[in-house]
Amino acid sequence: MGNGMMYGAAIGVAVGLIICVIVFKWFNKDHKVKTQYDEMQEKERGNAYKYAFWAALICEAVLAVISIGDVELPFSGVAEHFLVIFVSVIVQASYSIWHNAYRGMNTNTARFAVFAVIISIINFIPPVMAIAAGEFVVDGKLQTPFINLLCGLMFMIIGLEILIKRVVDKTAPEEE
Repeated sequence: MGNGMMYGAAIGVAVGLIICVIVFKWFNKDHKVKTQYDEMQEKERGNAYKYAFWAALICEAVLAVISIGDVELPFSGVAEHFLVIFVSVIVQASYSIWHNAYRGMNTNTARFAVFAVIISIINFIPPVMAIAAGEFVVDGKLQTPFINLLCGLMFMIIGLEILIKRVVDKTAPEEE
């Protein structure tokens, strides 16, 4: 069963990458895969990636210490790796959003918003089904649907940050 899950995960990643290419083309007004950013955005995105890297490194270091200490975490093994990815993505997206570097010059914001809502909803379905079936927590550990819950929450957080940033920008006095 271990190899079957590994192959399933590998196929899932490959399909996910193909879907990403299609979605990126859909996000962008010019239907290019690559989003275009101005010089300031490129600089700020570089900072965002730097902070995301350090966040991932710190998370992995904390998880290593926890592992060395034989502390049992309340979720299955693969979830801890996804937790690091989610923290890293939130750091990168949050920094980019608040430094006006998240949305590219050719990004269709409405399409992105629709996508974020759809992804959140889709990712909330497996945890709800697992909770209903009594399979979300087994032997005191959160199961794989916990990853979907994290992904749904991640897209909700990013979406809320974008909305809050828009409100802040609209209510802020204009600089001379």
